[in-house]
Amino acid sequence: MSKSPSLNNLFYSGGQVVLWIVQHIPLRTLRVLGRIGGLVTYRVAGARRRVALENLDLAYGDELTQAEKTAIAKSSFINLFTTILEFCYSPAIKGSMDNLVTVTNSEVFLNAYAEGKGVILLVPHMGNWEVCGRWHGEQGVVQHAVVRRQKQEWMNRIVTSIRASNLIQEIDKKNGLRKVVAALRRGEMVSILVDQHARKEAVEVLFFGQPAMTHASVALLALKTGCRVLVCSGFRYPDGSFGGVFSDPIETTETGCRETDLVENTQRYVTAMEHYVRQHPQDWMWMHRRWKGTKAAPVEWEDEED
Repeated sequence: MSKSPSLNNLFYSGGQVVLWIVQHIPLRTLRVLGRIGGLVTYRVAGARRRVALENLDLAYGDELTQAEKTAIAKSSFINLFTTILEFCYSPAIKGSMDNLVTVTNSEVFLNAYAEGKGVILLVPHMGNWEVCGRWHGEQGVVQHAVVRRQKQEWMNRIVTSIRASNLIQEIDKKNGLRKVVAALRRGEMVSILVDQHARKEAVEVLFFGQPAMTHASVALLALKTGCRVLVCSGFRYPDGSFGGVFSDPIETTETGCRETDLVENTQRYVTAMEHYVRQHPQDWMWMHRRWKGTKAAPVEWEDEED
């Protein structure tokens, strides 16, 4: 239930005060606070801590010791808390993102974008997936992010304004298909986070060897528009600074069998993301219940007008 306009304005004003405070704290200090906040959250958020450890058991089994899994879970909480603080801080960033993020394989992404066919960037919840998007805009890339709107309007206003400062245009996940297709046909970039459990329009693929329901939207869009699909994975260096790496373009398989194509292509995307999660497991969001079961609403495609 949405709050009254006056109450929304009050919360928005309070949020602006918090942002002002955060943006006047040195980034290095914020990362220290992020570490403290992440460890405290790990301690007090028992349900999410259990989910993280259960997920690590599913993903790694006996490959890792319990101590190693616990360390990864703690680091995951630290990364998430730090990412939130950095996101709030990001409008205050001065100068080029090249001073803050080290990007690998960038020429592959820029070449794919230059083809003009449109690019879907698969972005796992790793490193700082929000702030690193600013780097794309600085390269002259017109970018959109498919997002889920917040329940509270005051929160939407704050989050949207921060993303705009990072050169990111939002597309509401709900009923946003037309805008996504239009952006791709204009040769622009659309980033989509597809590393979470999907309840609707999903297919079953394997993630860390376990059945995982995953949105088939990217495969649908690639088949329909002929766009390029790449993974952009963030991670952190030991000092907390950002790193980012682009995969090579992921080939789209088209056999003529719709169901086969959706599963095969979605599996390729998930396998590519798993590769990067395995490289930097401490930076992925393990507290999300990724493996909830294998039932989902059927995939449907609503034809869009050209």
